[in-house]
Amino acid sequence: MTNDLISIIMPVWNPNVEQFKLAIESIISQTYSNLELLIIYKKKTKELDDQIMKVIGEIDDSRIKLVYNNNNFVDALNEGILKSSGQIIGRMDADDISIKTRFEEQIKYQNENNLPILGSWVKSISSNGDSIGTIEPPYLPNDIRKKIIYHSPLSHSSIIIKKDIFKKIGLYDPKFLGAEDYELYLRAISKGFELGNIPKYLIYIREEETSYMRGKGWKKSRKAYFNAKTKAVKEYKFNRFTDIIFWLLTPITFFVPPKLAYLMKNTIGWYKTN
Repeated sequence: MTNDLISIIMPVWNPNVEQFKLAIESIISQTYSNLELLIIYKKKTKELDDQIMKVIGEIDDSRIKLVYNNNNFVDALNEGILKSSGQIIGRMDADDISIKTRFEEQIKYQNENNLPILGSWVKSISSNGDSIGTIEPPYLPNDIRKKIIYHSPLSHSSIIIKKDIFKKIGLYDPKFLGAEDYELYLRAISKGFELGNIPKYLIYIREEETSYMRGKGWKKSRKAYFNAKTKAVKEYKFNRFTDIIFWLLTPITFFVPPKLAYLMKNTIGWYKTN
C-alpha cells in the first residue's frame, strides 16, 4: 500500500463543541497516520470561537491546520482542496466519527480496485450517539452507475478522492449548493471515472433534525438535486432508459416532506433503521 499524504477537509459551521472534539479525535487517532486535517472554520461568536480554539489547542496535533472562511459550504470545500498538500482528499463533517482503520482500509481498497472516488457504508447515529440505523448504498461501479440518477450513491462524509481528479473534472460547483457532491459524482462518471463504496461501516454520521436535507433547507436541496440530474441528462449524456425515468420522476419529491421522505428511503432506498 502506498503512503500518500491524505488531506481531510472538514468545514465547520456553528458546531456542537463536544461532537467537534470527537470528530477531530477520530481523525488524529487513525491507524493511517500520514494525514493532515484542514478545518475550514467560519467564525460565529466570540464564545464559540474561543471554545473551538480551546479544543484545537488541547488536542495539540501539528497535523491540524486551521483555515478561516466566511463564504458558503462549497467555497469552504474548494478552499480546503486548494490549500491541501496531500495526494488524496478525504471528507468529514464536524459531527461525524470515523472508525480507527477508516483511511487505512479505504486507501488500500482504492489502490487495489483503481477507484479514484471511494466511499463506504455508514452507520447513522443520533445527536447523543445512539444508533439509528445503517446506510448501505451500491458498492460496485456498475451498480452505482445504474442507480446514480435514482439517488446519490455515496455518503459525502465517507469519501476519499484522488486529488489529481479535480484537475480533470474541476472543483465542486457552487451552483449546486446542497447537492454539490452529487453533481461532482455525476460529472466524474461523465468523464469516464468509476465510483465505488467499501461494503463496510467505516464512519458514523449523525442524523439531525436541523440537517440541510431534513431541516429548513430541504426544498432548496431537492431543487439542487433535480438541477444536478437535469444537467447530467442534458449535458453529461446520462441517457439510459432508467436515467430518463428516474429524472422525470424526481419533481415528485418536491411535494414529499422530510419525515415522509425518510420513511420512503427506508422502504425503497438503502437506508435501514433499527
